Amino acid sequence: MTPIRNWATVWSASLSTSFNPTLVLTPKEALQKIEQGKVDSLYFLYGEERFFHTEVIQALLKQLLTPDNREFNLENFEAKNSSVNNWISATQTLSFLGGTKVVIVKNLHEITLQPRECDSLLNHCNDPLPETCLILTANKADRKRKLFKALTKLSGAVTCDAPKEATLIPWIQKRAETLGYRLSPDAARQMVEHTGPRPGLLAVELEKVMTYTGKERSISDKEVLAVVGDIKQENPFALTEALKEKNAEQALALLHNQLNHGEEPLKILGTMVWQLRVIWEVKHYQAQKLPPVKIAQEMGAKPFMVEKAMKHTQNFNQSALTGSFKDLAQADRELKTSGQSPQAILESLILKLCAGKN
Repeated sequence: MTPIRNWATVWSASLSTSFNPTLVLTPKEALQKIEQGKVDSLYFLYGEERFFHTEVIQALLKQLLTPDNREFNLENFEAKNSSVNNWISATQTLSFLGGTKVVIVKNLHEITLQPRECDSLLNHCNDPLPETCLILTANKADRKRKLFKALTKLSGAVTCDAPKEATLIPWIQKRAETLGYRLSPDAARQMVEHTGPRPGLLAVELEKVMTYTGKERSISDKEVLAVVGDIKQENPFALTEALKEKNAEQALALLHNQLNHGEEPLKILGTMVWQLRVIWEVKHYQAQKLPPVKIAQEMGAKPFMVEKAMKHTQNFNQSALTGSFKDLAQADRELKTSGQSPQAILESLILKLCAGKN
């Protein structure tokens, strides 16, 4: 690892950016390079697994900043509350004590840049300033858009997709080993089965197990079962199934489960809207006495989806559906503009939807 005081002398060898259409790093590969002192001047972290975003960012901050200069050499921006000019100007501000200027811009997927702004950012990516590190994050990258298509070709592009459960068993074992513990294969399997494919939750649960184990450095499935509860994320459609049955208690429990697993409130709301729209359409065609197969053809949907919705259409009359969509629209506005707790907004919405009369 290169000491921070030597960065100015080794910059040309260790800090660079380039476009390479064949290279997309995994979080593991990115972390290995950073630990070796091979740091790019621009990173694009994209994918829905935010835990990996945080892991890479923390590794970069540890490598590039010191406690003495961190306050002066680090700037954070939310993409929707700032501009490209803000980000580039921040990289142009002189670093403190000759260190590295780090600029982090989060949630690039929430905005659409104007052509001029897009060109300005890409020009910066092509010719970044020395001794700076610009880090951009996005939950998803639509490669049909010029900006994301270019950013995913950066040498510092890191794909942070949710991993498959099978790959997490060796991952959590390795993490435990790094922290000085031995996690047996059965213990690792139990952890993954109880938490699901969520690295962030796995890391938290591992800390709990290590604290419980204490000085004993070997962790078996017995310790895991004693500490780790069944917190695996429910099927995202289970919530809307509870809504269709107007089961408020179950719907609220499923909502809390999804939020605790890091699901985005707007994504949860979008699933509700989609499911109720399907019910509305099916109910409309039912009134015309059409059979399920014909309804599916009219909607451009799969027959099984129509048959499933037909089981719940009797729970909603036209008035109830109209009121439900008004409630959904209000929740959407509140989530985007009110500043209220997303959990409170969605809880209130669920109670309204489940209380609606047939």
